Amino acid sequence: MKKLLVVALMLCVGTIGFSQQLLTSLKGGILLDNQKEVAFEQGKTYFYVIKNTDLQLYQTEGVFYVADYYEKGWFDREAPAEEYTGALAFAFNPVLTDKGLAIKINTEVLAWDGLDLDGSLLSVTEDETGLKVTFKMTKCYSKTTTGEKSFEVLVPAEKVALMKQQLSKMAAKNLRLALASK
Repeated sequence: MKKLLVVALMLCVGTIGFSQQLLTSLKGGILLDNQKEVAFEQGKTYFYVIKNTDLQLYQTEGVFYVADYYEKGWFDREAPAEEYTGALAFAFNPVLTDKGLAIKINTEVLAWDGLDLDGSLLSVTEDETGLKVTFKMTKCYSKTTTGEKSFEVLVPAEKVALMKQQLSKMAAKNLRLALASK
């Protein structure tokens, strides 16, 4: 039964267009463990072998913006602080490997302004609420505060249904308010 589920899942993934090859090699990539941080290396490919095959794909890409966590400091306290324009893009793709179904994580630097990857960390957390990939930038030039962003990659099927239901209720409420104000 589990083999049938994996085959059905791969057929679905292939028809959606996320499958890059029939079988992806883990060679040259870094295999991540659940809830363990690893040092982030630019240009490396990361893999996480999925334990819970009942989860469904929710997010295929995301961006870490430096400006969300840091701003440029000025010597003149009267002058407004500027934001950094640095960004790191993430791509999350389900692939079939010799160890089973996995999430392949690729990154690309979109802009370097304020982006400091020395000491940065990457981790994956998989539990009943889904699979999250977390990136931590531990410093920004002279600032030693941590900027951390989590991306929800896989979620339970019922969560998507709940979100659609909530959005539908919000749209209906907005429509009622718009009609009432006329």
